[in-house]
Amino acid sequence: MSQLPGQVIDWITIESALKAKSWLTPELAQAIGKLKNDPVPETDQLMAYVEILKEQGLREKMLKLSQVMSNYAQGKGQYKDQDFIDFSARIIQTLIEMQKQRVKKRISPLKETINEIKVITDRASSGENKLLGFSIHPHDRLEHVLSGIRKGFYYGIAGPPRRGKTTFCLDVASRLAEKNKFPVLFYTWEQTRKTLAARLLGRECYINPVKLLTEVNPEEKQRHALVTKVIERSTAYSNHLFIIEAGRQDTIERIKAQAYNVMHEYRTNDIGIFFDYLQKIPLGRQYEDIRSQVNEASAQLADLSLELECPVFAISAMDKEGCKLDEKPPSYDEFSTTLYARPTMHNCVGGGDLEYDLDVAMVLSKDWIATKNLHERLSIKDKDKKMPDLPQIDIINLHIDKNRDSAGETSPTIQYAFFININKFVEVGFKTEEEYSKEFKGFAKAEDMFGTLLDTGIFKL
Repeated sequence: MSQLPGQVIDWITIESALKAKSWLTPELAQAIGKLKNDPVPETDQLMAYVEILKEQGLREKMLKLSQVMSNYAQGKGQYKDQDFIDFSARIIQTLIEMQKQRVKKRISPLKETINEIKVITDRASSGENKLLGFSIHPHDRLEHVLSGIRKGFYYGIAGPPRRGKTTFCLDVASRLAEKNKFPVLFYTWEQTRKTLAARLLGRECYINPVKLLTEVNPEEKQRHALVTKVIERSTAYSNHLFIIEAGRQDTIERIKAQAYNVMHEYRTNDIGIFFDYLQKIPLGRQYEDIRSQVNEASAQLADLSLELECPVFAISAMDKEGCKLDEKPPSYDEFSTTLYARPTMHNCVGGGDLEYDLDVAMVLSKDWIATKNLHERLSIKDKDKKMPDLPQIDIINLHIDKNRDSAGETSPTIQYAFFININKFVEVGFKTEEEYSKEFKGFAKAEDMFGTLLDTGIFKL
C-alpha cells in the first residue's frame, strides 16, 4: 500500500479491493479502522522510529553475543574448544562489524556521488601533485604511475628467484607505514622476523644484513655508530610495521580478525596487508591441485581488500617456464632480448587466472643488457677519484602489466638498481620500447643510471 505526496488515502477503495480478494479478515478490518483514526506520522518521526528499532536490534545482538562469551567462559557452546586468541578476535571483529552497521550510510542515488566529485573538481589546487592513494616515496615513479597505493586495491607482484620480490615488497611496506602512519601487516611463510628486520636496516646503512646479525668487533666503532643511527631512524616506520612469522593456522579469516584487532588498537580505519607468498597461504580445506588452491586464495584476498577497504599485496612464485624466460639470453653479447621475451603473471605457479583478480599486476625480471652496460660503466677507472669496491648490482625491470583505473598511459616499465648484497632498490628511470632496438645507445643510458646512483650518495660509504 503506497501513497503519492499530497494524495488522500481512499479507504473505501482499499476495503473493496481486499473484500474482492477475500483478504479482509476481522483482524485486518480492525487494523484499518485504527489506521483511519491515527494521524499520518511526519517523515522525521518515521525516521526516528526506524532509528529506535535499529538500536533495539543492536542491543538484542549484544545480548546474544554476551551469551556466547558467557558460554565460552564456562567451557560450553560451539566455540568452547577454540583458542582464546581466535575467539577474542572473533568477538572484536563482530563488535566492529556491528559498529560499522550502526554508522553505515543509507543507499543513495548516483547523483550524490557525482556531486561529491564536483566538489573535488571545484576545489582550488594547492599546486602539489595529488594522489588517489597513499604515498610510498622514494618510489616516486611507481607512486606516480599507480597514483599512490589505493584503498581496496589488490596488488600482485611476481618474479623468478633472486629478483628481490620479498625485499621490494618489504621496502614498499615500510614506506607505506612511514609516510602514512597507519599499521601495515607483513605476513611471511618464508623468512624470520629478525632476518627481514636486518634487511630493512641493511638497506639504510648499506651493510649486508648477515653482518648485522653478528657481533661487532671493538675496532668497528664506525660501523657500530652507523647502525645505531639507522636503528634510531627506523622508528619512523617500525612503530607501525608488523612482521608476522605465519604458519598453518594463519588462514585469511584469522588474518582478517587480526587486522580488525590492530585497526581497533590504533583507532584507525586504514591498514595495509602483505603476503609472502600467495602459494603458501593456508586455506580452510585441502584442494586437489595447486591451480584451484591459488585461485581460491587469490579470490579471498580480493574480497579481503574490498571488505577492509585497504591495499593488499601478494607475492607470487614463478613456474619453471617463467624462470627460463628470465634466464640469461643465449646470444647475450648481441641484442637478443625482445619486448615480449619475459615472464608474465600467467607464468605464476598455479596462477593462470591470477591476473583477472588483481587490480594491479607487477612482474620483476632482470634486464641483462642494462646490467651489463652498467657494469662496464662501473669498471671505468676515474684517475682523479678513488672509487671504493662497489657492491653487486642488477638492473631489475618492474613491468606493470595491469593497472586498473590508470590515467590511460601505456603499461610502463620502471627500472631499479638492485644492490644484491645490501638488499636495496633504487629507482633509476623508465625503460622505453625503443631500448629494445639494436640501434639504441645503451651505454649512454648506463651513464645516466650511474649519475642517478651517484646522486644518492650510496657510493660514499
